[in-house]
Amino acid sequence: MVGMTEFEFAEVNGHRLRYRVQGKGPLTVFGHGILGSIEQLLAGEEALARLEERVRVLFYDARGHGKSGGPTDAAGYTWETLGRDMAHLIETQSDGPAIVGGASMGAATALWVALERPELVRAMVVMMPPPLGHEMMRETNERQAISMLEALAVAIENFGLETTVQNLSLWPGFAATEEERASRVAWLSGQNPETVLHVIKGLVTAPFHDPEMYRRIEAPTLVLAHEGDGLHPTRAARLLAGLAPNSRLLVAERAGYWQENPGELFREMERFLDELD
Repeated sequence: MVGMTEFEFAEVNGHRLRYRVQGKGPLTVFGHGILGSIEQLLAGEEALARLEERVRVLFYDARGHGKSGGPTDAAGYTWETLGRDMAHLIETQSDGPAIVGGASMGAATALWVALERPELVRAMVVMMPPPLGHEMMRETNERQAISMLEALAVAIENFGLETTVQNLSLWPGFAATEEERASRVAWLSGQNPETVLHVIKGLVTAPFHDPEMYRRIEAPTLVLAHEGDGLHPTRAARLLAGLAPNSRLLVAERAGYWQENPGELFREMERFLDELD
């Protein structure tokens, strides 16, 4: 059962990262989103168990996230540093190329590996990619979403994590219900106070690859996106799918769809595996 999984730790590029690997078959490495953790990926227990009958799934806390260590310097959080961590896990856990992927931050991490270490990538699942491409390509809702992350970093830097969370929880737009408010407070309060500021500062300024480089991606690629989300814009998903020559795009009608329907998410991944066989 997923809930009985034992977590392990590995020294990866100078930082102690927490991971779990379970299942049988070829290795699949999947990264979580910014300010997330392994637990973010363990929804849909039954569907995940079915997936693990076909592939060996490795989830991990990215540097500075969850129970993993990380640098206390924004320069330590770029798509390259995150990508090198994912590449290290592939090299130490597999004798050959792996299926790589991730959500949001994890998606951009997998893209870095696909472009810079293509020999490690058999196939790729890119879920809700962040605002890929050059800054001038970003739409208004993307700029607003990034500005909110930047404002969060400023608040944490000036007032500390605990006070920032307390102040945010009093904001009328923070959550629609008391249950949602409690969940978001717990999520933000659970961030590593020594690294969270540097994670945000580093990644909101880290440049992505030139989109023309996506034409080089030879690995079969599944791109999953949803509408109505400036931090994970469909523009970015369509950009990638339109340039990567062996890709397929699925777009849900509303934000949060794939997180709220993990069974369908994992079924789409199973269909993708069928196409690889």
